[in-house]
Amino acid sequence: MIWACGDTSPGDEVSETVAVPDTFRIEFTSSAGVFEVEFVRDWSPMAVDRVHELGRNGYWDGAKIYRVNERYAQFGYSGRPDLDARWIGAGLPDEPPRVSNIRGTVSFARGGPGTRSAILFVNRSDNTDLDDLQWNGVLGFPPVGRVVGGMDVIDALHDGYGEDPMQWEDSIASLGNAFLERRYPELDSITGLRVSGGGG
Repeated sequence: MIWACGDTSPGDEVSETVAVPDTFRIEFTSSAGVFEVEFVRDWSPMAVDRVHELGRNGYWDGAKIYRVNERYAQFGYSGRPDLDARWIGAGLPDEPPRVSNIRGTVSFARGGPGTRSAILFVNRSDNTDLDDLQWNGVLGFPPVGRVVGGMDVIDALHDGYGEDPMQWEDSIASLGNAFLERRYPELDSITGLRVSGGGG
């Protein structure tokens, strides 16, 4: 798959094309420390292509890790409403799970059919029930990658708000980080990211 890409700010028009590699890594710097994820295109090709595009263009730089509980750590709203308006609704076709949602794997969050867009979650525990869960008419949550370094950072993320931020997703999308910083000031955030492998 070829994506347009270049040295741009998130949401800018892009200027060159790059081939999405079979595997690549993204190093996420967060307020809790650094963690690294290896993404595997064979596991969910369209979704991994999306990760590569968003990663190279810095989409998650500044994103709040707004849902943290014993099972998941979830992020994906960029914190910039204009950018989220472009990407959160840009859902991808569904793909079947090819590997299991064990601890350390990373998957896209979704609602109904064709809603995987930009929101990722890290499995903090073995969540194999997600492999064949029928949810809103779609089977399973296919992993797209796995944490290869810094799982202790995932374990250390602030989890005091639990599921509460999930009820405010419309406000998160429309108001951005200003809303989260006011209502949930202790949330951890992604403060930088770097793509490596396959020309990243």
